[in-house]
Amino acid sequence: MAKTTVFLALSLLAGALHAQHAPVISPTSAQAHSLALHQPHPNKRSPFAMQAFDEQMKPFYHGVASGDPLPDAVILWTRVTPETDGPVQVAWQMATDPELTQVVASGTVETHADRDYTVKVDVTDLTPGTTYYYHFEALGAVSLTGRTKTAPADPDHLRFVVVSCSNYQAGYFSGYGRIADRNDLDAVVHLGDYIYEYPDKTEAPGAGYGNDSVAADRPLEPAYEIVELIDYRTRYSLYRLDPDLIRAHQQHPFITVWDDHESANDSWMGGAENHNPDHVYTEGKTEGNWNARLGNARQAYFEWLPIRDRADQKLYRTLHYGDLLDLIMLDTRIEGREQQETNVLTPALYDESRTLLGASQKAWLLNELETSEATWKVLGSQVMFAPFNVAWAASGGATPVQTESIFLDIWDGYPAERKQLLTYLDTNEVDNVVVISGDLHASFAFDLAYQPSRLTDSASVLPASEVTYDPATGEGSFAVEFLTPSINSANFDENVGKGQSDLLEAFINQQLPPFAPIPEMYQNINPNPHMKWVDLDRHGYFLLDVTPEAAQANFYYLDTILAPNSGERFVAGMRTENGQNHLTSAPESPEKEMQDTPAPGGPVTALNPQETSMVLLGVYPNPLQKQFVVQLALNARRHVAIDLIDLQGRQVAEIHRAEQAPGSYRMVFDLPASLRSGVYLCRLQTDGQTFTQRLVVQR
Repeated sequence: MAKTTVFLALSLLAGALHAQHAPVISPTSAQAHSLALHQPHPNKRSPFAMQAFDEQMKPFYHGVASGDPLPDAVILWTRVTPETDGPVQVAWQMATDPELTQVVASGTVETHADRDYTVKVDVTDLTPGTTYYYHFEALGAVSLTGRTKTAPADPDHLRFVVVSCSNYQAGYFSGYGRIADRNDLDAVVHLGDYIYEYPDKTEAPGAGYGNDSVAADRPLEPAYEIVELIDYRTRYSLYRLDPDLIRAHQQHPFITVWDDHESANDSWMGGAENHNPDHVYTEGKTEGNWNARLGNARQAYFEWLPIRDRADQKLYRTLHYGDLLDLIMLDTRIEGREQQETNVLTPALYDESRTLLGASQKAWLLNELETSEATWKVLGSQVMFAPFNVAWAASGGATPVQTESIFLDIWDGYPAERKQLLTYLDTNEVDNVVVISGDLHASFAFDLAYQPSRLTDSASVLPASEVTYDPATGEGSFAVEFLTPSINSANFDENVGKGQSDLLEAFINQQLPPFAPIPEMYQNINPNPHMKWVDLDRHGYFLLDVTPEAAQANFYYLDTILAPNSGERFVAGMRTENGQNHLTSAPESPEKEMQDTPAPGGPVTALNPQETSMVLLGVYPNPLQKQFVVQLALNARRHVAIDLIDLQGRQVAEIHRAEQAPGSYRMVFDLPASLRSGVYLCRLQTDGQTFTQRLVVQR
């Protein structure tokens, strides 16, 4: 390989990493004003542009979901989209067959606008290790049939898909579609960045975050950065209308945690890189108080995801799978995280009391490890645990310190607490710990050791005096880590190009060449010998296959994210044997002998046979004072009329008249200044359809 080509790749690394985590500037107030009525781009739509919603699923347009499986319980979820306001009674049934003839549990719950018409049921008294099927009924219609599974009491083979980082405008969600096709999963583990908070890329050039070739086909709602509760609810609603995500939730229980983009980029317990209280993110509105924004994000998360509700809304928890596996889900983002440092030479970075977990969560984690009777202890950490050494690649004007300082949002930014956890595993002889992580939009597999390289001293920029790890044998490794690629969020190649990404990938865990511009102190050193697998430019997921003998990650990558219905292929397997605590490569692990019957594709019955070209997804807030938001979706070009009428049916205000193209819309309207306090109806009409929502105006 020519030296000049190698140098070019190395000099680009700092730029590539910075691009992965660069701050995103929200639109100016002038830009935001133009986003109030977000028009899709019919002139730019490709042949891959999809319908805004599936009219056959009325009124359960967002599908069904399940989550947090226990041996005797599981959460069921759906969302009802009524045509009028007021509480809605929702019936549910669970059975052991796809046709729902062998019903084992049923009930009725009420939903309403205060919870955005979402429904969540914790079904108990179930049988361990059993596949169940379920559906909901409301407003004369039946939802999709979903499939779920309780945790087995005495398993000998478990399979989990592990995913993270799905950005609506970065590409299609084909990875979710391929996951839905599988019939032997125990659950899907989502490690965060389920949504992204950024503005629409096509409406706010330079401010959004996505892929130019697909963004016009996948417009965001709202089009500006999300801050308020109605913003987060609207963004979740948009994501949950995606057909691949609908199918994945329909076919498998999910176990979820949030990362930063469910609130704001690089968040911590007291703020976020992408949160400025004084920043105007849309006309007349600043981002405001962080705790208020975080509360909005938290409420929408618990409303829209099939996670078991807790009064304290804490996220960390353990799910037990007999004596084979304990899945210990951490909150490494919000619960106790101190603010990120920005320089590896900052003394505070190495303070023994510096924490990512917080005291309470850390004590809980150590107790879970101490009391676990499972063969395998799997830790769900949103961010990379292993040391990640990149100072060696500094060039093009960047110093080793600057380059190494880029990755301080991961556990590299909290080295003392990481060492304390490894010390606990070492001194207490805790074997078979597997860390699963995401966040970085790339694939990795690591051995986890105190000092895996001569480049990992206290500051991570000068050669260390002692190495405690042998990469040839795995001696000195106390656990392993698998990091999942993104579903579709931008990888290295999408930031710096495929060629440069491949070169970076080739050198990141190999002995560095003995010539300039590699600084002499790094020459002939492998910066990351504990990194046993790396792929910087493919999207997909890994499947965690667990037996009493071994735990293995099978990495699957999509053919493309730029078109729907992409295929996938197995590329690599990394395996740790019982008691070994280090990794070796392996062929693809076999599927389970027993394959579950999938849930049927469509709803059993439709509300009516008539075409539904428009759906009203919500009117917010309620009560209101000055403005209100209408969220709707169109599957065909239609003339849309919106009026306010009083309770006697008289029109009191004409709000909107427009011919609108197919797509999703979030429209913001000012109330007429003359409108008095009282109760009104917001009426939407289009070609044969009428929707009404009750509004309370408080002046």
